[in-house]
Amino acid sequence: MKIKKYGTKHCVLIDKFVCELHNNLKYMEQQNKKEQLVPLIRIIDKEFKKDFERRLSEYGLTAQQGRLLFYINWNIINDKKVRQVDIEKHFQLTKSTVHGLINRMEKANLVIKNKDKNNQYIEISEDCKKILEDVFSKRMDCLNKMLNGVTDEEIETLHTLLMKIYENRDKGGDK
Repeated sequence: MKIKKYGTKHCVLIDKFVCELHNNLKYMEQQNKKEQLVPLIRIIDKEFKKDFERRLSEYGLTAQQGRLLFYINWNIINDKKVRQVDIEKHFQLTKSTVHGLINRMEKANLVIKNKDKNNQYIEISEDCKKILEDVFSKRMDCLNKMLNGVTDEEIETLHTLLMKIYENRDKGGDK
């Protein structure tokens, strides 16, 4: 955390993670709406990450294992087979890191390695499917709690705006 002096006031600037919510909100009250966006997005993102990690830890899973399992599951749902190299590319991880993750998850009966001709594919075990369903269901509870009181129209507007911001990220240039 960096402290930067603005005249006689000291404001907490956010580096990688968001500090306590009330400190950020006090700081944000002094800023214009545009400047408030990044801290708000970080706060919400941190809350989702904490919730996700808490749900996974109930099953002895790390956040990285959870992301990997959800990635494999999403691909399987969409009729795509997942190879180790696909995971390496998607998550930008080394071959040895993914190999270690897959082996640990296989020993824990979370994934199954299957061969199809010359390729080895990774699938989700039945036990793991139940875990992922439970974690996903609880994640939806968290999302519903955060969106409590937000209308469908407001959700649609928020989605549209976030998509615009997302699409603008690669356009470059300072404005």
